[in-house]
Amino acid sequence: MKVVLRKNHQNPPEIRQSRLKRDWMDGTYNKHAYKCLPLGAANVQGWEMVLQQEVVVQWDGGNTVPRVLSGETMTHTVNGQEYERAVVIPSIIGILSFATGWSMGTPPGYSTWISGSPNYFVDGAVPLTASIPTHWWPDEWNMNWKITVENTPVTFPKGMPFMFFQVYEESLLSEVEFEVEHLWDRPELMEERQEYGEVKFKNNQENPWTWMGSIRTGLNEKGEQIGPKHDGHPKLDVP
Repeated sequence: MKVVLRKNHQNPPEIRQSRLKRDWMDGTYNKHAYKCLPLGAANVQGWEMVLQQEVVVQWDGGNTVPRVLSGETMTHTVNGQEYERAVVIPSIIGILSFATGWSMGTPPGYSTWISGSPNYFVDGAVPLTASIPTHWWPDEWNMNWKITVENTPVTFPKGMPFMFFQVYEESLLSEVEFEVEHLWDRPELMEERQEYGEVKFKNNQENPWTWMGSIRTGLNEKGEQIGPKHDGHPKLDVP
């Protein structure tokens, strides 16, 4: 499957695979947060756009549009000529739109999910989420953030992932069917979970800040192969 990326000017934000590292995860004891495979896997399951300069904004509350205190535009030089473009655009009540400089096209039947990068946080702001049918959407995207604090400067640091996106097949979710079971009707599974839970609890007491590792190895507490081994995070193509 090919996704077409169209530059709308000479120097749009960098697109790359979403990064694994998070400052708050680095700050946990012995970087313990990285031992959680599902958490780390979510961090890298898509692409991010990188903010090219620091942006500082403030929302005065009520029915006002946020003010950009710094970083609203940036200047590029192309063939010796300078031109200026918007980095962030005051949008509607409490919301800012970051310009991406890109438009995209997916094959028919595929849409693009955009939001904030998983497990990445900005003090005083939350990302909005949208699903875009990009196979017919001709315009440049904007990435919207809602300011959540009043009368307080909010900083979007240079280099942060200001937008995250994934491509998905539109029919996939509508084809999902659920089958409901009762755990108590699966006594063998209840017994397996009980045994594993007891070993896990004991390990947490005897070896604090360690993980059993079964989610990575696919092995249960007896060393039996009950699931697939994790072979590492996927490597995604980047433009």
